[in-house]
Amino acid sequence: MSEITKAIAARQTQITQLQSEIATLQRAASIVGPPAKAAAKATPKQKPKAKPQPKPKPKTKPKATPTPKATQQRHQWSAAEKAAIGRRMKAYWAKQRKAKG
Repeated sequence: MSEITKAIAARQTQITQLQSEIATLQRAASIVGPPAKAAAKATPKQKPKAKPQPKPKPKTKPKATPTPKATQQRHQWSAAEKAAIGRRMKAYWAKQRKAKG
């Protein structure tokens, strides 16, 4: 167990050293010039730029609130319509069977 603890401690010191080197490099890069696009994506702590606010619309007379559109109702078929369709479909299927062989 002590070997694992030593290995973890060694890795943690490496991580802190690398983090300090990264911070130093980032400070140097900001002094040299604006960050490149690839570098901007690599730094997770950068805040996104604020989006420009839309221009305010001129004040006009308030419009009435639109009423929601009525949902389209389904057609209710009568018994006679159902029977007529049934006859047509039976004829269609018979014709298909006859053509098939």
